[in-house]
Amino acid sequence: MRCLGLLLAVWCSGVSLYAQLTYQNLYVDYNQAKTYRNLQIIPIRAKAAFLDGSVNPSADYLGNVLTLQQAMEQDLVDVQDRLGVNQLEITNNSDQPVFIMSGEVISGGRQDRAFASDIIIPPRANNVRVPVFCVEQERWGNRKKFSYYHEASMHLREKIDRNRNQMSVWKEIDDENKADGIRSATKAYTAHGNNTNYVRMENDYLQQFRLSDFSNPDNILGIVATSGNWVIGCDLFITPELLKREYNSLIFSYIDEAISFGRPLTIQQATIRSYCDQLLSNEITQKRYIDRNGKVFEEEGRIIHITTYENR
Repeated sequence: MRCLGLLLAVWCSGVSLYAQLTYQNLYVDYNQAKTYRNLQIIPIRAKAAFLDGSVNPSADYLGNVLTLQQAMEQDLVDVQDRLGVNQLEITNNSDQPVFIMSGEVISGGRQDRAFASDIIIPPRANNVRVPVFCVEQERWGNRKKFSYYHEASMHLREKIDRNRNQMSVWKEIDDENKADGIRSATKAYTAHGNNTNYVRMENDYLQQFRLSDFSNPDNILGIVATSGNWVIGCDLFITPELLKREYNSLIFSYIDEAISFGRPLTIQQATIRSYCDQLLSNEITQKRYIDRNGKVFEEEGRIIHITTYENR
């Protein structure tokens, strides 16, 4: 009876029985922070025990997952645009699950889209309906095969994850295009990729924030980013392998944020620690913080991915 009571208490509190993304299993490696121009990236690492599959069963559960970028570039998924503005259909032709992050942008179809939520597409699943937002307001038709772009800026991701409103997404894209001097007849977010100067700045940042340049990247499962005197946000994954697979797309979210909105770094470490403490101290405070300042993706009771935004 005491065991049953404990299980009920855990269930009612919203706390998972699985190993979780808190200081119990993680630590923020402030000593390995990397800084370039208006951006600082600080790795969040798994403690040694958390890398053990017996402690973190998700290490095996997600061991063979494909990213959307991998699946699209290897022609392992078929993305169909036949359901209207805010839905796509995806068929997974592989024998591996495909993980899609909210905010991932693809170009083509009747108009460019950004995915509206995290989702895992099972192996060999047919015509799975996936929610999306349009990120190219002035085009409809002239269907093209979709191609992968990369993760959206943190500003745009927050509109997708928190506002969840198409008009809000379009307004954010207009604001970012204007701020960055991007011209697009179709008001496309992906027009940033056609601007030589903007791409050059992205590449400059990319050279400074390669995952392989961090010491011991095999235990990094999250990053927290800062610019000016504020924390831009944080992404945490249930395994280092999932972060590794997503990193080359995800890092654009923070780089583009630094280019468009960043300022020279003046933030104090105490401010960063306060942000991380609210997120990582324990599961109860984590849930409260995410509820007001981020989003979480869970699958079968496991937390797979956490994103939090600027603490305003």
